[in-house]
Amino acid sequence: MVTRARVRPDAFVDSVALMQASERVRVLPGVRAAALVMGTELNRRLLAEAHLLPAEAERAGAADLVIAVRAESAAVAEAALGQAEAFLAARRSDQGPERSSPPRSIVGAARRLPGANVALVSVPGAHATAEAHQALSAGLHVFLFSDGVPLADEIRLKRRAQARGLLVMGPECGTSLVNGVGLGFANRVRRGHVGLVAASGTGLQEVTSLIHRLGAGISQGIGTGGRDLHEAVGGLSTLQALSWLGRDPETRVIGLVSKAPSAAVAARVLEVAGATGKPVVAYLPGFHGAPPASVLSVATLEAAAVGCVRMLGRKRPRLDGRSGRAGRPRTGQVLGLFTGGTLCDEARAIVGDAAREFVDFGADDYTRGRPHPIIDPSLRSAAVACAGGDRRVGVVLVDVILGAGAHPDPAGPLAAAIGEARVRARRVHRTLEVVAHVVGTDEDPQGLADQERKLQKAGARVCPTNRLAAELARDLVRGRRGR
Repeated sequence: MVTRARVRPDAFVDSVALMQASERVRVLPGVRAAALVMGTELNRRLLAEAHLLPAEAERAGAADLVIAVRAESAAVAEAALGQAEAFLAARRSDQGPERSSPPRSIVGAARRLPGANVALVSVPGAHATAEAHQALSAGLHVFLFSDGVPLADEIRLKRRAQARGLLVMGPECGTSLVNGVGLGFANRVRRGHVGLVAASGTGLQEVTSLIHRLGAGISQGIGTGGRDLHEAVGGLSTLQALSWLGRDPETRVIGLVSKAPSAAVAARVLEVAGATGKPVVAYLPGFHGAPPASVLSVATLEAAAVGCVRMLGRKRPRLDGRSGRAGRPRTGQVLGLFTGGTLCDEARAIVGDAAREFVDFGADDYTRGRPHPIIDPSLRSAAVACAGGDRRVGVVLVDVILGAGAHPDPAGPLAAAIGEARVRARRVHRTLEVVAHVVGTDEDPQGLADQERKLQKAGARVCPTNRLAAELARDLVRGRRGR
């Protein structure tokens, strides 16, 4: 095997383009591994761990593009490097001279689209605040996908937006559904009468997808960013969104979804939610206060979806029944490898002391300078494959997240990694179980049923909710009967 790399100084390429080009290079004849990344410290370390960091790439900087290939021969490696650059050049030409010149600022874009009222900001965190302020100056609501925004900047942005009658969704807002239009990693769900406010992107995806699968639909799904219910932020965007949903004639039931909130902020949010005059279902993990009479407090994302549908007066279809049986206890513990942070937190709490380790690959340490794992799941796939050789691991628990903006076939690389993990486990004469949950709907471009089938074919046990998957993983290592 031969490893080669090329470094292009000051050649920023967005993460989606890098992920797409990497996938195309990996399948070239004779190529065994490939990566196109920006040369951040984390990415260089990850390249080194994957044996994809030859000497010529060791000094690459965060603004430099690194193209690395491991192939059967030097000739194949050089050809693959050239092909990678051709893929990127072709993409630039598709967006280039024959098209009209793009606007150079958000204000300029707003002038070209006078009917627009939302700006999507997805730039490195160091620059995101300025762009968001520019959007507010142009009279636009802000969907702020970027991470790495300082807390003080978030507070200033949200206070300024509130004073102008605007809403800041974010930072680190992965998902929103506004008037049926998905922003970020939204799933395709039917319109309906459940309005959701969520300080959790993947939590919002889980609940909206399950509501869809239960036969109901979504009026609005407003993401606020994972820190909105922190004490310092005070739920600024959540309180605004609740006020709007309270006045929205299409919203008959309101759902609240959050990461672990500040107790004081959660109490204030529940008070405002109870005053909307509409039934409310709240998933606020770690909050143990008493909610108002009109608010149903639930302990899982699944229960939030079911509660919203019940409050619409609909019967509850079955979501369970596919988890199987645990049988004899497996040796080892549960290793959780997730692309969704709230799903990871919920599963960790359910698994309890049966957990070996839980990793959220969407956390800042893993996304700085590289695509989110919902876009590029390669890091998580590599970790799944490595788990096969870890004698401490009896069950690997994973999520797969579908929807707009997500990897076009996330179950594909995960299934391959599951196969590799099973091979490694057999080499050391042990059995490895894999339990998975796919967040998505039948209308998502990846196809829910198709994604589930790929995982089942690879030997994974697929559960219809994150709660069921976590319970099955726990019961597999404890030997209890699955539900």
